[in-house]
Amino acid sequence: MKNQIGFCILGEVDKYRVRKKYPYPPTIWDGEEKSHCFKEGTRSLLREYYLEDPYPNPLKKRQLAQSTGLSAIQVANWFKNRRQRDRAAQTKNRQLCHLSIHSHSSSSSSTQSSSTT
Repeated sequence: MKNQIGFCILGEVDKYRVRKKYPYPPTIWDGEEKSHCFKEGTRSLLREYYLEDPYPNPLKKRQLAQSTGLSAIQVANWFKNRRQRDRAAQTKNRQLCHLSIHSHSSSSSSTQSSSTT
């Protein structure tokens, strides 16, 4: 089917088939859609409190739950998940840093050994 300008109008199935056959390059899109369970205002408030104290006490969690409209369990889970994500990111950064230092030192030592021979 063509529109008034002369371009084909693809249906949902056709769009799906085109995306399957010609996926976006990974530099543009990793294939995952970002999904958020909480509204941006709620997330920003939780992030603010997290920066102050990543381990809030039960009273603080209840206060946050009241101010955000979430349950205390949701707030506790958000903090737990955020701490876990931060730890994973730190571990990954340490590994990358270690690999970078290791590869740099091995390349400089091989350069030194070749210059001394």
